[in-house]
Amino acid sequence: MLKLTEIERLIREELLRDDAGRDVTTKALVDPKHQGEARLVARQPGVFSGEGVCAASQNIVGNSLTIELLCREGAHLESGQPLLRLKGSLSSILGFERTLLNFLAVTCGVATLTASYVEAVKGTRAVILATRKTLPGLRLLQLEAVVAGGGCIHRRSLSDGILIKDNHLMACAPDEAVRRARAKASPLHRVEIEVDSIVQLKLALEGKPDIVMLDNMSTEEVAQALKLVDGKCLVEISGGINLETIRSYAELGVDYISVGRLTHSAPAFDLSLELQEIK
Repeated sequence: MLKLTEIERLIREELLRDDAGRDVTTKALVDPKHQGEARLVARQPGVFSGEGVCAASQNIVGNSLTIELLCREGAHLESGQPLLRLKGSLSSILGFERTLLNFLAVTCGVATLTASYVEAVKGTRAVILATRKTLPGLRLLQLEAVVAGGGCIHRRSLSDGILIKDNHLMACAPDEAVRRARAKASPLHRVEIEVDSIVQLKLALEGKPDIVMLDNMSTEEVAQALKLVDGKCLVEISGGINLETIRSYAELGVDYISVGRLTHSAPAFDLSLELQEIK
């Protein structure tokens, strides 16, 4: 779980970039004594992620605003559904608006896209995995959003597990790479190797990996690979998988499907902050 202090740091940095303390428009038009109430509303169906963002935001704004969460992490949203209620200083609401929306547009966008992929493989054994292809600075928030959308996390960092990739294989053959990794691995780390051909797969299997990742293979190649694996290890596929093709791969019987676009290309979720009252 991402610590609130880490999320607070991210939000404070964005507020500084936005120069929220010197909002010249609000200072020119709004009486500092004015109080307001606003709702943050979903403008499309989707999945909510952002409890941590809301809790950290409340810590930052202190007594100037009350931020009330109106839904839970992972909740399915309808278009027009209110997500948050903000009450307090009108100047604070207006100065905080864009930063809050920017973070939640990212997290809800990731959760919503993830849920679409999870739904696409429903009824198969395939588990949807996020990758480390995340936006700089937002990795942990994005990965939490993947979980809110029903997906799982492949690795949070390079220290999370052993994954032998193509560039590692420049140093040694697949079977030897697996053996070397096994000799150095913690008992808690599984050894996974990425292969992009049936020839590589045959060599990798000689090293007895825990998982093989089939990279950028067609459904025909994956079917052939699964016959070779024959239950000797778990099978993950990756590379170019989209919502149109994922079902055909999942139905082959793979264990995991990693999808980089969940984090590096998720569309921003459409949100709107609507003022309800000014006093």
